[in-house]
Amino acid sequence: MKALLHFIITFLIVFHVSAQENEPVKHESLSAFLAKGKISGKTRFYFMATDNESTLNDYQALAVGTGIAYATPTFKGFSAGISGFFIVDVFSSDLSVLDPSTENPSRYELGLFDVTAPEQKTNLTRLENLFIQYEKKNIKLKYGQFTPKYLFINPQDGRMSPTMVRGFEGNLKTNKSNLMLAFIHGVSPRSTVSWYKVSDTFGIYPVGRATDGTAGNYQGNISTPGILLAEWNQKTENGIQLKLGSMSVLDVFQTWYTNIGLSKNGWNLNAMGIYQHALNGDTNQSYIDSDEKALVFSGQISKDINKWKASINYSRIADKGRFLMPREWGREPLYTFLPRERNEGASDVHAASIKIQNTISKELNFKLGVGKYWLPDVTDASKNKYAMPSYTQINLEGNYAFQGWLKGGTIKTLFVRKIGTEDSYANPKQVFNKVNMSTLNLIFNYTF
Repeated sequence: MKALLHFIITFLIVFHVSAQENEPVKHESLSAFLAKGKISGKTRFYFMATDNESTLNDYQALAVGTGIAYATPTFKGFSAGISGFFIVDVFSSDLSVLDPSTENPSRYELGLFDVTAPEQKTNLTRLENLFIQYEKKNIKLKYGQFTPKYLFINPQDGRMSPTMVRGFEGNLKTNKSNLMLAFIHGVSPRSTVSWYKVSDTFGIYPVGRATDGTAGNYQGNISTPGILLAEWNQKTENGIQLKLGSMSVLDVFQTWYTNIGLSKNGWNLNAMGIYQHALNGDTNQSYIDSDEKALVFSGQISKDINKWKASINYSRIADKGRFLMPREWGREPLYTFLPRERNEGASDVHAASIKIQNTISKELNFKLGVGKYWLPDVTDASKNKYAMPSYTQINLEGNYAFQGWLKGGTIKTLFVRKIGTEDSYANPKQVFNKVNMSTLNLIFNYTF
């Protein structure tokens, strides 16, 4: 409520001052001005089912959610926006019950609702966007709550509602470049309905293991004022795109990254480099050890041929230190990434994938993704935080966009199969919701 009250007061002051300084000859009421704004909405139906090995629990769930948003018209460069979303558990397995063999909960279906309250089926409501912004010529400034579009902090919108952030963002654009600076001091992670200080988001999702093999114990023990981001993007006349960036989680860890892309004659080449080091650490209450220095490379070669697009992708996380990034904030940007699994939390990883897309028409497209992921031994916590086995993953996806009376509606079907590379596993925790399992996702979205 304090955030909402602060927003309303700031909004009214800005528009009142602007109106006084630039008073038009003919007065227009505030209500008439606001009536020129845009109202939009979205509804999502999401069915998900996971089929684990026969001795392990299976889960299914159907969630329905809807939301509404309002954006003011622009006045002297100023505008504002607000939106909210609520979710209902139509039916589901008992997501508060742990699998008896592993004592672990549902991994995927629970994420449709609130992972912090598995028993809650109603009153899943969240205030999402709540921002004021100023835009004029090549400058854009924004403060408040909004959807993040950063490399490591992103919507990861694969459940009912996306990750949101609270903070400041500024962009300075020229003809072929953009400089972005941001400071994030609050996050509402995907699969939650509350807002948190950045320090309190560490450990909302499973914490895995410390490098010494003990259970991670950093939840509630992280102290940081927020996340400082800086990114520069440059396009050249010969088709090269360059990205240089820094992400500093103050007092916790620092990540540097770069990406070079080249597009020519339907061919696209991309190469990404990531370097990460600790700013504090060395106990199981630390998120990252002081001697961990992760080094990551990811590359892609893709080709567009008529209605087809195909890519070959490779990633390497060096044997220097585990690549860490809170999963509460977004999905990893590696080109080998396939939805429903990640390589974050590991070192000494090789990954390769092939992705193919066929756009049959403006309404219909299909995607196929096949990946092979070689991870360190599950018993080596210093290289494998989440005890994730090596695996092969196959994704089949279909998307249909309605036209005519139902324009704005889309249907997405995603089937995922993950296969472990070993014939057997000593611990069912190495299998449950990780390998030798399938998940089916049926999603209907309607926006207006």
